[in-house]
Amino acid sequence: MTEFRKKCWLAGIFLFFVFGWGQLCAQDWVAVRWVADGDTIVLADGRHVRYIGIDTPEVAHENRRAEPFGEAAKAFNRELVMGKRIRLETDREKMDRYGRLLAYVYREDGLFVNTELLRRGLAYVLYHFPNHAKVGELLAVQREAMGQGRGIWQRVSKDERPDHAYLGNRRSKRFHVYDCPQGNRMSANNRIRFENQWAAFWEGYAPAKGCIVFPPE
Repeated sequence: MTEFRKKCWLAGIFLFFVFGWGQLCAQDWVAVRWVADGDTIVLADGRHVRYIGIDTPEVAHENRRAEPFGEAAKAFNRELVMGKRIRLETDREKMDRYGRLLAYVYREDGLFVNTELLRRGLAYVLYHFPNHAKVGELLAVQREAMGQGRGIWQRVSKDERPDHAYLGNRRSKRFHVYDCPQGNRMSANNRIRFENQWAAFWEGYAPAKGCIVFPPE
């Protein structure tokens, strides 16, 4: 390599780190165009983002009524991110089966959006392997909200005494009502019993589809 070409090459590297790297950093921050519900947003570039590690009650859609606190979760999510720039942090699995980007979401002021929804009691922890890097942090915030009786935790009683225990799956971290066909098919090695929903949520288990029984608002 001639001395001239060497200098050009070094200059190119310098310019990349001064300008190119700055552009890459700037691209880490993206604008939110639309809020679909409590845990799903659409970015200015059209990508759909599903928050990792949490689930919020469903909003009204088609012929289904909103679940308790579903609209409140959506409204608070809108307050947190609508029209703001956010940074996305992914885990091991980047996309879900619907083509949505899976992410931990941070605002420019450092606020961790996923935990803020938990803190208000408008979401609960949803474990999904292999994206579990922050499950401990998320669960700690959920327990704080449970202890304070915020949001959905007003509707879940630690004193509940159902006729039948809830069945949890140690592998999936989901719990089922006693007569759930899916729950009764799980392996005995994976099965764990909870005396009520509160105990299951406290340990970081989330209700399987159709097994959540929040009383109406």
